[in-house]
Amino acid sequence: MSTTDTTSPTPPHTATCESPCPGKELCGSCPWSTTPYPLQLQMKLAAINTAFQETGVAAECSEILPSPAISHYRNRMDFAIDFEGRIGLREKGKWWRVIDNHHCFISDERIEQAFGRVREWIQSADLSYFDRKKHHGLLRYAVIRATLTGQLMLNLVTSVPRDRDEEQRARAALHTLTSSLSATTVIWARNNTISDVSFGTEMEIISGPGVIEEEVEGVKFQISPNAFFQTNSRGAAVLLREVFDNLSLSGSQGTLLDLFCGSGFFSVACASRMQRCVGVELVADAVRDARINAELNHVPVEFHDMQAEKFDWSSLTPAMVIVDPPRAGLHPKALKALLDNAPPSIIYVSCNFGAFARELRELLTAYNIVRCRAVDLFPQTPHVEVVTLLQHR
Repeated sequence: MSTTDTTSPTPPHTATCESPCPGKELCGSCPWSTTPYPLQLQMKLAAINTAFQETGVAAECSEILPSPAISHYRNRMDFAIDFEGRIGLREKGKWWRVIDNHHCFISDERIEQAFGRVREWIQSADLSYFDRKKHHGLLRYAVIRATLTGQLMLNLVTSVPRDRDEEQRARAALHTLTSSLSATTVIWARNNTISDVSFGTEMEIISGPGVIEEEVEGVKFQISPNAFFQTNSRGAAVLLREVFDNLSLSGSQGTLLDLFCGSGFFSVACASRMQRCVGVELVADAVRDARINAELNHVPVEFHDMQAEKFDWSSLTPAMVIVDPPRAGLHPKALKALLDNAPPSIIYVSCNFGAFARELRELLTAYNIVRCRAVDLFPQTPHVEVVTLLQHR
């Protein structure tokens, strides 16, 4: 998770517990791991309402719904490989330094098992390691994902091989790894830039179908290597139920417009509850997955591959609009379109309550809040989702 512009207060020293993290002093991924979970929830709720007050918004988040699991809940881990072959999470405040063999207590246990095997392979594969300062070397990241359906994906991210010999050696080494790794699919992703990112544009399937499947509240989702999916599958079920409840409260039955729809998490799940469903998403890979997800669940959804702020939906007249924007919040044009088109109901799903508070100030010029509740998808961290149902006056 990236740092937001609305950091919550530091946990009080008088209310601490022992951190389950074996490298707490070095790893900064779970800054609240020494805070008892009930207190984490109180602090998140307080931080949301403080953001509302400081922005001058007459609103209150009434409740926070806890995550069903507070450890081993993450279904995706991006493990960095450094120039000396260490693999793990980055050291706190030091992007260039990797904590070797760091076991993460919030990652799925199957990811941890696979991580151990991948680490052994990296040390014996006789392949070069990427140097993030000198911008050369091969191995960059091991991205491991697991689903509640029991499937596992390994996406090994490298630089583009220097020559034919290095390409053949890398491919042979990956096949060796695959034979000893109990994974649904293994993908080789090649990054042809010096950018330090955990994905590649050139993809090669080494084994399996190249995708895995998850199921949340009876809805099936295909997850491809570069696709976004909620990192807490059990918590995602709580989030989806909250959106379902808001749909019921709104009484909306006409057209649903899902802006920033990603791979169709909300639009596919809600399609059977509405007369028509339309999704808009900029990322082409996500739209491709979204169309497959609609087929998997036998629901009709229209998807558009474009920026939400450039999509003209004035003729759609949706009864409900769901917005789930990135951390920066809504583009000003997207916010203006909401106010200009004035749909009867809006469900705003926010992963950055600071940005949401600023936008809510404008939305409340035309809308009333029916319900505002938080859903904790990120235990041990300050991050939280806020789900708000708005009804036009």
